[in-house]
Amino acid sequence: MSIIERYSKFDQFFKTAYDAAIAEPYAKRFKEASANANREEMIKILIDIPCVKNLKIFKSYMGKDDVKAEKLYKKSRETVIKDGVVHEEENRISILTETLFTASVTSRLFLDALLDCAQYWYNSNAFAKCLKYCECMLALPANFYDRTIESMNDFLEHRKACVDLEYKCSEKLKVSSSQGKKQRRKCNTNQCVSLENASSASRVTAIPSIDGKQHAMLESCSDAVTLQFDEKRGRHLVATRNIKAGYILIVESPFAFSTNNEAFDRNCLNCHVTLKLNDSVKIPCYFCRTVSFCSEKCRNEAWKLYHRYECSIFDIFCGNDSEQPQRQSSYLLLAYRMTIAGCLLSNTDKVNNMDKTEIPVLNDNFLRYHGTNTNQECSDLGINEVYSPRDYRTILKLKTHCEKIEPNINLIRAIEAIFLTKCFTFVLSKMDVVCLKETFISLAVAMLHHLQAINCNAYEIVENLYDKKAHVWEPRYVGGAIYPSVSLVNHSCYPNVVRHSYPSGVVVVRSLRFIGKGTEIVDCYGPHWLSEGRLPRREYLWKKYRFLCACEACTQNWQYPLPETINYKCRACLEVTDIFGSNEKDTQNISIKKCHKCNGKIDCKKIKNQFRKSVEKRLNAISKMYEGRYEQALPQLFEHIQFIEKFFATPNIETIKTQQCIIQCYNQFGCISQ
Repeated sequence: MSIIERYSKFDQFFKTAYDAAIAEPYAKRFKEASANANREEMIKILIDIPCVKNLKIFKSYMGKDDVKAEKLYKKSRETVIKDGVVHEEENRISILTETLFTASVTSRLFLDALLDCAQYWYNSNAFAKCLKYCECMLALPANFYDRTIESMNDFLEHRKACVDLEYKCSEKLKVSSSQGKKQRRKCNTNQCVSLENASSASRVTAIPSIDGKQHAMLESCSDAVTLQFDEKRGRHLVATRNIKAGYILIVESPFAFSTNNEAFDRNCLNCHVTLKLNDSVKIPCYFCRTVSFCSEKCRNEAWKLYHRYECSIFDIFCGNDSEQPQRQSSYLLLAYRMTIAGCLLSNTDKVNNMDKTEIPVLNDNFLRYHGTNTNQECSDLGINEVYSPRDYRTILKLKTHCEKIEPNINLIRAIEAIFLTKCFTFVLSKMDVVCLKETFISLAVAMLHHLQAINCNAYEIVENLYDKKAHVWEPRYVGGAIYPSVSLVNHSCYPNVVRHSYPSGVVVVRSLRFIGKGTEIVDCYGPHWLSEGRLPRREYLWKKYRFLCACEACTQNWQYPLPETINYKCRACLEVTDIFGSNEKDTQNISIKKCHKCNGKIDCKKIKNQFRKSVEKRLNAISKMYEGRYEQALPQLFEHIQFIEKFFATPNIETIKTQQCIIQCYNQFGCISQ
């Protein structure tokens, strides 16, 4: 629990600060600053409130406990007798893992538990897991154990044992790989593993590449799209050529990301892959017990980029949000990490030269740039200058709607921003970095900007779980992220693209149906016309994003459920005609019809036969999906949706069914969990 002067929890501090801020002499001044979107003035008003000025932050994290670790380790070495036979305790590896997370990294107990984990998996023929624990052991710094000769000898002894295990595992895996190649040559290439086995088997999720060439200015985008601007829609992406369904338009790593509370134990903090697959292990942080990593590589990367600046106060991001529904711990963590990333990226030269105990603070030039360009909807970024997801300026250009937000919401965000900045400067102080008042204000202003931007621009990171009864992959939220390029895509209640999460927070955006040249690329921000009526959709979008949706589903007021019959779209004039009819008996003898508008002939019989054959492709694809053959199902789904879009009017039930199948296929290609 965070120890704050006179406050035991953040919510208690927040309530006191909020109550003080809505009273005079602060309330009127803050409302004026909010109406003028003057973040700096908002921060300056609040930091003069006594309870805010006197706020003190102390270490707040779940540290190591060697006493508890000793008890756990003893328990892991116990044996039980069943039917007169001595067995290792069935949950030994779970207890060993808990010991590893609980023991101090500098203790012999940690070394023993780490070596035992490696040895356990070697004895279980799980050589890939054994190697991950060996890697963790071999990455331990020698200066952790140089305090005594005995400690250093223990360290070297354990390292030698892991080097031996690493060699044995490598040899075993070489033999296994050779045998696997021989076995695969014998097997029929069309054979596939059942879905139940495939979902629990180990696999490597490959991150796809964009289709076509990389855009010259949009670093994460295909050249099939480009950036445009107008007063009504702001910055947005449009197609530079005709795009078929399934085309990969954007592949982007997040500028910053966070993890939900419930995912700390089940997902890697850094890459978010599940820790429940057969080849997964759980690697601890060196200093806290709260977070988990899938490998030494992820632990090291996380520590270097963000976790070293949050570890000692991490409990702040693990609180209960029930008292303030507007606040989510994962969004607080996301804003905090956005500020860290901004500090690092805006001082590249200093970062490259800094030692292990230093961190540069936010470059004032970036905030000045932001202040002088707030009202400019369009800049050279993405048009005359490369638009990169690692460029902090792209974050400062994200929409926040600061001037449109109610003053009380801006007040909530400003108090959160000040609190998070107090936490950040506390961590910096432990690294011997002193932040003066001017620096604190700059950091708090940046933090407030990020909190406001998150509300309008954050995307979920998800993993997909397979429902065996329904035969569908259902998303489960793991965290949130900011993607500068994806944020350029506007909303539609009937989107033409779909997003999927991949390891390390990478998002892949694919076309969901045909997109004609010059057509805007549109995503769905939440309320889809299939699940919500027009009024609740528009109310949600206005409250959260401050725009009145005018997509085709809203302007034409599409209603769901749709009828099973669909209407033909004249190839010449696009006039809609009913060639199926409400009564099949009335139309079964009609083979030729004329378009009411252009008088062109419509071969009803031919189109109906083509339609039935195309529907069979969708049904056949669904059978393949049930068997886990998603890659084989996709081409048939693409053929079917291409036929439907060519001949039939939107919206129609066949397009909807096919799109849902395509989404299911892509769900299986991204991050999945058991």
